[in-house]
Amino acid sequence: MSTTRRIAFGAAAQWISRGMSIVLGLVLMPVLLGNLSKEEVGLWLLLGQSWAVLGILDLGFGAVLTRRIALAKGKSGGAPDAQLTQESLAEIADLIATGRRIYRFMAAGVFLVAWGLGFFYLRNLELQTTSHSVVWMAWTILCVCQALTVWSSIWLAVLQGMGHVGWDALLATLLSGLTLLAQIVAVICGSGVGGLAAIAAVGAIVQRVVIRRFSVRRSPELFNLSGSWNPAVLKGVPGLALRAWLSSLGTVLVFNTDGFFIASAEGAGNIPAYRGAFLAIINVHILASVFAQSSTVFISQLWQAGQQDEVRRIVMRNLRLGLCFMLCGGAGIFFAGESLFNVWLGQGNYVGPFTVAVLVLVFLLEQQSFIISSSSRATDHEPFAVLMMTGGLLKLALALPMIRWLGVLGLALSTLVAQLLTAHWFVVWQGLKRLAIPLKDYLRLVFLPATAVLAAASSACYAAQFVAATRPDWVILLAVVAASGLVLGVSFWVLVLTPPQRSRLLSRLASCCHLSWRGSAV
Repeated sequence: MSTTRRIAFGAAAQWISRGMSIVLGLVLMPVLLGNLSKEEVGLWLLLGQSWAVLGILDLGFGAVLTRRIALAKGKSGGAPDAQLTQESLAEIADLIATGRRIYRFMAAGVFLVAWGLGFFYLRNLELQTTSHSVVWMAWTILCVCQALTVWSSIWLAVLQGMGHVGWDALLATLLSGLTLLAQIVAVICGSGVGGLAAIAAVGAIVQRVVIRRFSVRRSPELFNLSGSWNPAVLKGVPGLALRAWLSSLGTVLVFNTDGFFIASAEGAGNIPAYRGAFLAIINVHILASVFAQSSTVFISQLWQAGQQDEVRRIVMRNLRLGLCFMLCGGAGIFFAGESLFNVWLGQGNYVGPFTVAVLVLVFLLEQQSFIISSSSRATDHEPFAVLMMTGGLLKLALALPMIRWLGVLGLALSTLVAQLLTAHWFVVWQGLKRLAIPLKDYLRLVFLPATAVLAAASSACYAAQFVAATRPDWVILLAVVAASGLVLGVSFWVLVLTPPQRSRLLSRLASCCHLSWRGSAV
């Protein structure tokens, strides 16, 4: 399977996985709001957001270890199916053995640090309808789960580093879907945040066990070798891991602390409306970035093999694709406006057009930063730590005064200002420099086409919203989604697909139509 097809497979798998999670999450939110008090819903969202934050406690080791496995594989050649040399096999086996030992100690540290941080924050929450003991029980369960997840992270690094991208997402799709369905049933049956935490923990543990077994089946040649503790294979890793961790920590401080500020300034009951808008937009951002995320291990392998021109081609394609997706999705959310949230969450859960517009702009710029930074970091380059961490600290400094001044709009603006002053300009400058992509090429091949897509998507969505303005909310939503989807399809055809790919796609469509016509004639 070629690199392009493996990237496409990985992206498709992540789309399926994320799509199912989004659908079930869209169902879960109304179920939570319909069966729990707003305080309980806010607490669960706060705990779930905090649990996601715990992923940074691997100190950047997972990202660098995955990259080192991919680079070791790249020594055998840039082709995804290249036969591994003995040098590559031995190095990867030692990386696995060394990583397993490090993760054992790291898992214990994650539990202690996470539980301790929760102790200092959760004890100060003012609760009206939920006891602190229930909150503590849920948080302890989530901390234990995260520690076990860290312990088994080595298998995810092996699976991804070897280029088997997408399989982890497909496996996670089924297990995550079952977990969310179990949570929905539990809430309907009267369970609270404690039951939700227990189900999430069981689902995460089972998922890691399944991924471990699948990793062994996909790369049995690695597990037939007896790797050993070898600090030499980790040369330079501590510094890279620290910088990767600081970059991740900065991102977490920017995007995963909003619930804490809302709870402190306005109460946990005010979290769901803002979180709903945030989730709608960040889900578009995640779906838009799947190609870039699936490309990183192949960029590492190609870079190691000296195929820099192919790396630049992949990065430019990912930029056009990701920005087009984000522009069309963001326009759809903005122009659907209150109709979207009335259909999804019910009346009274819309934060307003200005807040949504700011969040769309934040994640549009974040999409650009993510694609460039992840591609640059795949070359074993970690220059973004200081600026990303500065952005996170600046967000913390601005958030509380701005939310007290402008409400949740101020919170969204604090994110935008912090990122504009730090990561959003630095990542583009430093990342393009590392990848040797001239600025004029970026402006001509990415920025100008993206501007045209923005104009087309905004015009189409506005026209759809205007025509359906007097209809029910669900009609307005469908009209805007159809308009944004049409623009996305055209932009994908014009800006992403190459002429040979268009020809192949047309041939397949013609073949499918011909078979369909013959079947109906018979």
